[in-house]
Amino acid sequence: MEARHIERLSEQIARLEEENELLEEALGRNTRMFEALLRESDQGIALTGPDRTIVQVVKGLTGICTTSVAGRPLESLAVPEDREIILEAYRQLLEGEQQRVGLVIGVPRADGEVVRLAATLTDMLDDPCVLGIIWNYSVLR
Repeated sequence: MEARHIERLSEQIARLEEENELLEEALGRNTRMFEALLRESDQGIALTGPDRTIVQVVKGLTGICTTSVAGRPLESLAVPEDREIILEAYRQLLEGEQQRVGLVIGVPRADGEVVRLAATLTDMLDDPCVLGIIWNYSVLR
């Protein structure tokens, strides 16, 4: 009886190992696909907290080092005359007036040139997979 029990456990472990291998392959494929989509996209993506602090820049467009901006308030990246636009957008999101807000702001690039970004902010604070406000943006040409 005990030998049969050990045999069944061994079979279950083998099946779980096979399933784990398949899951790891699928995760690898999905990760490579996501990275390719980001690489080829002309859209920038960033995640901020409700306090406007940059949590992560998934893809940047301004040439500024994406890791150097983490932890900074988002409005600190905008030209001074456009900072109030960002504050108003967050107010609308956090007070529940809007789920999504569009805006246009000026942001200095790494070379000092100011570019205009068209952005859509989406409140995903209640989504347990995100817990933040998503910025999707592109450079206006």
